[in-house]
Amino acid sequence: MTRRSISIAFAILAIALMCYLVDLKQLWAALSNLSLESIFYLALLSFALIYVSALKWGYFLERLGAPVSSFRLFSLYLIGYFVNLLIPSYVGGDVARSWYIGKKVGQHEALTATILERYTGMIAMVALAFTFIWYSPLVTTPIRICVVLMTLAIIGITAIALSSRLLNLLEIIPPMKRVSSHLKKIQAGLRLASRDPALLFKSLSLSLLFHALTVVNTMIAAYAVGWLNPPINELFVVVPIILLVGAIPLAPNGLGLQEGAFFYFLHGVGATPAQALGVALVLRAKSYVLAIFGGVVWLFERNRKETLSV
Repeated sequence: MTRRSISIAFAILAIALMCYLVDLKQLWAALSNLSLESIFYLALLSFALIYVSALKWGYFLERLGAPVSSFRLFSLYLIGYFVNLLIPSYVGGDVARSWYIGKKVGQHEALTATILERYTGMIAMVALAFTFIWYSPLVTTPIRICVVLMTLAIIGITAIALSSRLLNLLEIIPPMKRVSSHLKKIQAGLRLASRDPALLFKSLSLSLLFHALTVVNTMIAAYAVGWLNPPINELFVVVPIILLVGAIPLAPNGLGLQEGAFFYFLHGVGATPAQALGVALVLRAKSYVLAIFGGVVWLFERNRKETLSV
C-alpha cells in the first residue's frame, strides 16, 4: 500500500468518524443555511487573503533583488492551491510556487522569499494566539498549553535557523555537505531580511492582517452554517492551532486532519458538533474551488510555456 493510499484512507476514515459523531440531519440543516450572500463574502475574502500573501511575498523578493508583480505572485499562489490537492500538507504548494518563480529570479532567492513569507506568517499567527489566550474565558487549559508550546517551538526554530554553528555541524556529515551549502545561502537571505526593520515591519503587519482575515473568514463560515454568535477572542486562539494542525503532512491538503481540528476546537469554544463540522466542510469546499482556479492557471502556464518553446 503506497503512502498516498494510506494518507487518503486516513482522511476518509477521519471524516467518516466525524460524520458518525454528528447528527447528519443537524449537519444538513446547518449546511442548508448557506446563502449566495455568504458565498460571495467567502469568495471575496479568499481573494483578499491571497492578495495579502502575494504582496508580502513580493516584498521579500524585491528585497532579495528579484521584484515580481503582485498579479504574477497571485496566480502562482492559486497554482499552489492546485498542487496541495495532490501532495500532503501545504508544503507541496509552497515548493511549486517557489519553483515557478525561481525559474525567473533564481531558485535560492525564490526559496528564501517563500520561506520568509511563510515563516513570518507563522510568527504572527502564534503571536495572535499567545496574546488572546489570556483574554478568552472559554479557552481551556489544554488549548493554552498548546499555544505556549507552539510559541516556544517558534522561538527555538528561529534560533536554529540563524545559527551558523548548526550549519557547520551539518558540514561534518558527508551526505549533508551539499544540503548545508544551500542552507547557508538561505540563511544569508534570512539574515539580510532580519537586518531590514522596515521590511520586517511591513511583513509582520501584513501577516497580522492575514491572520485577522482568517478569523473573519471562519466567522463568515460560522454565520453561513447558522452559528450566529462565534466568540471572536476564542477564534483568534483556536484558528492558528487549527491551521497548524492542518499543515501536518498526513493527507493531501490536510484533508481529514484539518476537519478534525475544526470539529474539536470550534466545538470547544461553543459551536454545536454540526456547526463545527459544517464550518470545516464549507471552508474545505472553498479551498477546492480555489484549487480548480489554480488548475486553470496551471494549464494556462503550461500552454504558455509550450507556445514559447515552439
